[in-house]
Formats: sequence, structure tokens, C-alpha cells
Amino acid sequence: MDDLLHSEAEHAEQNKDAPAGPGTKVTRGHDRARVLQVRLNDEEFAAVTRLAEVSNLPVSTLVRSWILERVQAPESEPAATIDRIARDVDHLRRQLAS
Repeated sequence: MDDLLHSEAEHAEQNKDAPAGPGTKVTRGHDRARVLQVRLNDEEFAAVTRLAEVSNLPVSTLVRSWILERVQAPESEPAATIDRIARDVDHLRRQLAS
């Protein structure tokens, strides 16, 4: 499996400017995207992974949505506080159901 992944990574790197194949979904422009690395311990990563699974989202999509929510709606706005409480209640509901 490691050899296959390494081979695919090399192929992708060598052909990074090739046009996307049919059925390929591009969600945002990679030429302007930046990568943010965040360190989590095993327990924290497992918790985020569980939340992503419950939400039926990839981990990176879930975490990105959290970051953007905070950036786009400062906590000082009452609507942002209500949205946060609603998300927390929804999260609690999902935890109780599982």
C-alpha cells in the first residue's frame, strides 16, 4: 500500500499541470489556496474525527467551516452567539443520540 501511495504521489506531482479528468470536482482555486497546519494530540484528533463522521463531512471541511464561522461572524454579534448556541445544542443532541 505504501508503494502504491508513493507511486501515485510521484505521478500526481509530475503531472500537476495536467487537465483534470472527467468527473473530477474542483471546489476552489488551488493557486490561491493556503494550507494551515494545526497540531492536535491523539485524543483531540479522534474527537474531531468523530464529529466529522457524525456530520458526514471530511475532517478538513469541518475544521475549515469552524474557522470561517469565527472569522466571518465575530462573537460580539448577537446573531453569531445564537448560531453558536444552536450548533452546540445540535452537537449535544447528536452526542446523546449515539
